Amino acid sequence: MGFAGTLGAGWCDYVVTDPIVCPPWTVRCEVRAERLRLQGRKPREMEEVKKSSSDLSSAGHWDFGELDPEEGCGDWVYTERMIYMPHTYFVNDHRQGFREDEDVRNAGSDAESVWRAEVAVRWRMRQEVFPQLGDDVFIFANFNQLYKIDPALFRMWLRILERCPRAVIWLLRFPAAGEQHLRRVAIEWSGPEVASRVVFTDVAPKHVHIKRGCVADAFLDTPECNAHTTAVDILWSGTPVLTWPRHEHKLCSRVAASVVCATGHGRDMVVGSAEEYIERAVEWAHSASHRYEGEGVRVGCGPAAELRRQLFLARDQSRLFDTQRWTRNLERGLEEAW
Repeated sequence: MGFAGTLGAGWCDYVVTDPIVCPPWTVRCEVRAERLRLQGRKPREMEEVKKSSSDLSSAGHWDFGELDPEEGCGDWVYTERMIYMPHTYFVNDHRQGFREDEDVRNAGSDAESVWRAEVAVRWRMRQEVFPQLGDDVFIFANFNQLYKIDPALFRMWLRILERCPRAVIWLLRFPAAGEQHLRRVAIEWSGPEVASRVVFTDVAPKHVHIKRGCVADAFLDTPECNAHTTAVDILWSGTPVLTWPRHEHKLCSRVAASVVCATGHGRDMVVGSAEEYIERAVEWAHSASHRYEGEGVRVGCGPAAELRRQLFLARDQSRLFDTQRWTRNLERGLEEAW
């Protein structure tokens, strides 16, 4: 979780991962085993290369046989062996650490009562954060640090806003110096009207950040380097995440796909191309509508709103937020490695 990728170091024997962020065909020992299988041979036991204590640079390296790390074939990128977690490698403690306001917790035991209370809280918070927005505005959001926004992605976001005149994208001043540059580029590329719908707010403390994640209608992920902890924060709030695991050999571009798949709704939130990314976002915004219930509370309708409802009500059963299950799976993996 500290570094989303291989260390490329022979002295690091294992990485805790999952098959989505690290496809087996990108792992050196998996590639070697498959080559031997196709040759009708059994992979021989890997033996630790024993060196003298003075040769610290190569002590503890593993012998991977036929695969030369300098061959540059591009078939693999990970030098470590894998402890594959069955759902997602990304552990969190949201179910224990972040609960809702009293009015949601005390709404009742049935799902409909809890959902109505959540909708009321969300509507009230939306009015507090964005009092200037009309009720029919669709709020896209991204709360990553601004360095994760590359020019190609920013152009995609502007294309989405061009096609969705009743939509905004909500970013953080993270860092604040980035705001003026993104506004300038948005005006140059799409004109002042579209640029005016790129809105910024200050970074909030963690507990406030997680609570107000529910204000967004959908979270647009950054494909080159995904939202990691932020994606989990957003999914805990019930907000759908749209992500594109762009690079097969780049772990940091696949993390969000891993965590959204652990919710059981990966098919709805993972796309396979830039065009599909744009089309899915536009579809969510164009199909969104709303109605009012009791005391003028706005209730969203459409695919994104229905996905939000499912994500929120299933959180306590979701494998993404089941820390005890994750711990048992890790212990099993450690035992197998040992």
